[in-house]
Amino acid sequence: MNYELTGIAKTTANYINTTNQHVFLTGKAGTGKTTFLKYIVQNTHKKVVVAAPTGIAAINANGVTLHSLLHLPFGAFIPERITPPNTGSQVTTLLNLFSNVRFNASKRSMIREVELLIIDEVSMLRSDLLDCIDHMLRYLRKNRNEPFGGLQILFIGDLLQLPPVVKDSEWNVLSEYYKSSYFFDAHALREAPPIHVELDKIYRQTDENFIQILNRFRDNEQNTEDLAYLNSFYKPEVKEKSESGYIYLTTHNRKADEINANRLANLQSNLHEYKADISGDFPDNAYPTNPKLSLKLGAQVMFIKNDASGQGQFFNGKIGTVSQLRSSEIWVKFEDGNEVEVGKHTWENKRYKLNEASNEIEEKILGKFEQYPLKLAWAVTIHKSQGLTFEKAILDLTDAFTHGQVYVALSRLTSLNGLILASRLPEDSFERSQSMNAFMATKSSEDQLASELPNYQKRYYAKLADTTFDFAGILYALSQHIQSFDKDESKSAKQEFLGWNRRFLESTLPLQKVGATFIGEVQRILTMEVYLPHLAERAEKAKGYFNKELEKLTDLLDEHQTDIKAKVRITEYKKELKALEQLYFNKKAEIQRFHLLVGNALKGKTLTKEEMLSSNLYKERKVEAVSKSKKSKTPTAEISFELYQQGKTVEEIAEARGLVPSTIEGHLTQYISSGEVDIKRLISETKLNNILSLITPETTGTQEIKSKLGDDYSYGEIRMALAFHNASHSK
Repeated sequence: MNYELTGIAKTTANYINTTNQHVFLTGKAGTGKTTFLKYIVQNTHKKVVVAAPTGIAAINANGVTLHSLLHLPFGAFIPERITPPNTGSQVTTLLNLFSNVRFNASKRSMIREVELLIIDEVSMLRSDLLDCIDHMLRYLRKNRNEPFGGLQILFIGDLLQLPPVVKDSEWNVLSEYYKSSYFFDAHALREAPPIHVELDKIYRQTDENFIQILNRFRDNEQNTEDLAYLNSFYKPEVKEKSESGYIYLTTHNRKADEINANRLANLQSNLHEYKADISGDFPDNAYPTNPKLSLKLGAQVMFIKNDASGQGQFFNGKIGTVSQLRSSEIWVKFEDGNEVEVGKHTWENKRYKLNEASNEIEEKILGKFEQYPLKLAWAVTIHKSQGLTFEKAILDLTDAFTHGQVYVALSRLTSLNGLILASRLPEDSFERSQSMNAFMATKSSEDQLASELPNYQKRYYAKLADTTFDFAGILYALSQHIQSFDKDESKSAKQEFLGWNRRFLESTLPLQKVGATFIGEVQRILTMEVYLPHLAERAEKAKGYFNKELEKLTDLLDEHQTDIKAKVRITEYKKELKALEQLYFNKKAEIQRFHLLVGNALKGKTLTKEEMLSSNLYKERKVEAVSKSKKSKTPTAEISFELYQQGKTVEEIAEARGLVPSTIEGHLTQYISSGEVDIKRLISETKLNNILSLITPETTGTQEIKSKLGDDYSYGEIRMALAFHNASHSK
């Protein structure tokens, strides 16, 4: 991404990359918030996840919803250990928040590895939901003492856009615990308030007078002259159908839909319909646009994405007229005479997963939505105009039901030259709550941010050293591993290796003492006025020492794995050794990152994801992974069984492997026969008993049993029940 950071954006990126401080990044429409988000995701060395409060916002941010990421409950949340009140609405409290938490081992590991959570469109994030996120992260990350479980959060959004949605019945309950529904009134942020940064360079508006007026409204400093000047654009005689190239902004869906439908029907040309190509898992509540696009020649349309070619032929919100239509071809002409052919755009529904080999967080594409990035544009609701840019617009704010709608509608425009008001703006158009005004006043200046940055950086280096050079996690895993040797040798073949594992633990123990000594050194160095040269020198030596010691230990592990390669009945033990080996690689990666981070800081540079992943450590890991995959071909059923042992469901295994669930059921059937899989984890007891009741010496065929049970039972379930029956009767 070719984007050069300057000024306050550069300082903010330093807060993200070199501190653990929460950040709220705001700015008027068109100041580059989305561009900044993309830059951070592509460049930060931290393990990052992007999420948003709604499905459409998540798709547009190339992220996931907060609810799907953390399995959050719907409805209101009360951050106290009380019985949920009976209000008629769904209410969750700390007493029942974790009662239905269902995370598999892989998802838990991924959540614990995340270092930076970016929440986009934060104006829609409710204060109670943020507290729910806080408690869920503390629980999942096993870190109850730090807000959000020690995770850093970058909040992005414009609070003067549309507010969070709270039902009256919910607010009747929540108002006893919260000053407002805005995210900044969450209890978690009292303990860990974010720094408040506003991007101030405007890329959307070009009219300086308009910029100043919007600034005053934004800062709650508007005057009667500003309102009078805006109302001079009121033209009661103008109707939406009489102004070509203008889009009609209204407050309600019904009115916008009526205008668009009527205008399209009035065109005499033929109707063309273009259906979206939807593949994989893409829920309809996250569709970024209508799956069926209906157009005619002469229809006024707007683009809902920027030009991906980089040529800048159109932008999100640019208005044009349909000039050519064919079965798989759409052309749009602009007011200046330029004409472009519109290509399809692909939106992706994704989830995050942990790459267990590299310990990096990766994206997995679950589904795709491919459609022409156009929609009818004689009218649009103010709510759906968020994020768009218009050169000309008619604003009908007669029924504006929130003050935010007026600001959103005005800030869509590039210039006042394109403004027409269909109704006058009332005097209270820009009123804000006291809570909002108090929070907006916490904004930091660029000088203030720059002067406070070094202190936050010191805290980050101290915390990072604490986790990087603490070997307690590895020692705990080793101790737990040794405790699993709890049977006699006749019952468990791995018992003969207990002595080796105890010796291996003894070999690892000294690292904890040396690590603690180094942590103490870091704390002492950070008290110096000029500390970076000393810290960089010690980080270099620490890397050399610990890498050498960790290499010795991984060599021991490799030798042991080679020695036992031909032995049988120890499949689980071999997997346990692989898991231990991964822990030692992860520790080497942490030490490498600390060394690179401090070294870059000394040179006045910032560590990037590209630099970190191109280091020799990661290159060697990739080569090792490729060579191992070439050496051995694991039987397909064994792969499914391994994923099952990690806690994945049949559906999750099928999705991960690109197979259908019935195939996975077939793979697991052989492990039911051997007794390694408990059938009751795959089939309900009722279903199992119903199938077993039909199995007799005369009727054992799946087809015959299926015909008696009907479509509620799959062939896979019947085969598994048969395997269970046969195994039980062969004992």
